Amino acid sequence: MDTLLRLALDLEAVYGLTGLVLLVFATLTFLDRQHPRRLGTGIFWLLLGLVFIFGGVLPHWVTGCLVLGMVAVDGAGWVRPGPGARPAERAEPVRRLDNRIFLPVLVIPVMTFLFAAASRVLGQDVNRGTLVGLGYGGLAAMLVALGLTRASPRRLFEEGRRLNETMGAVNILPQLLASLGIIFTAAKVGELIAGAIVRAVPEHSLFLLVLATCLSMAAFTIVMGNSFAAFPVIATGVLVPLIIEPFQVDPALAGILTLTAGSSGTLMTPMAANFNIIPVALLNMRDQYGVIRFQLPFALAIWSLHVVVLWAMIRLTVG
Repeated sequence: MDTLLRLALDLEAVYGLTGLVLLVFATLTFLDRQHPRRLGTGIFWLLLGLVFIFGGVLPHWVTGCLVLGMVAVDGAGWVRPGPGARPAERAEPVRRLDNRIFLPVLVIPVMTFLFAAASRVLGQDVNRGTLVGLGYGGLAAMLVALGLTRASPRRLFEEGRRLNETMGAVNILPQLLASLGIIFTAAKVGELIAGAIVRAVPEHSLFLLVLATCLSMAAFTIVMGNSFAAFPVIATGVLVPLIIEPFQVDPALAGILTLTAGSSGTLMTPMAANFNIIPVALLNMRDQYGVIRFQLPFALAIWSLHVVVLWAMIRLTVG
């Protein structure tokens, strides 16, 4: 029993369950004769499901081939959303449930927090426990939604497939960009950026070094789509050798302000698909970049303030 419990609470089990859901989505797509691209779309989600289920045991080159297959299918334009349910059909349960419709959504953070807290109490890896809680929180939310709507499991998966296909291939962009960040860190791209900054900026000019660091962090975030993926590259290659070590700056102070300066870049890039592109698809907005256009002036203001605040805090704390 203890072995089964440990296996069920392992992160690989969550990945396996996610893969199984994707395989169900792929099967439903293959069976949907009204789908405009059922073969290509089904293959895409089938390959992704196999990566989630077997990625931990397959040779790396096989997993890479599966990812390249997904890229080829999507690049050929074969991944498309299906017809989905009619708006009136989707709106009727919402009107009947009123505010109870938010209960499944609230279940997810509650479960995530409980798993994280339990991991800390038991002395386990809190980050891993958080991810496990997030996975099982999604499962619990599915069960709560079924109980509230009294819908069939088939309807649950059909609606999940519709939502998944509406968001499309950009669903996996954050994972791909995070992997790219690891590659950039290993390739010492940050050191190359630092070398360019050193050649352009006097080494004792604190403000210009802060400006260059925040600018490179925001620019790299725009490319990567995620400040957490960009931060290791800029922190190890630029922030530490050019600011923290020469000026004896508190790493926590410089690190958090540099990270959030990069987060302003998230508001300005389509690469941050889960923030800026997926909402456009879900809301059927006419302007594909409407969210980014709205956020742009706020992002620039936030980034500018980060430059000033980081420079001022260093001056105040270091003297």
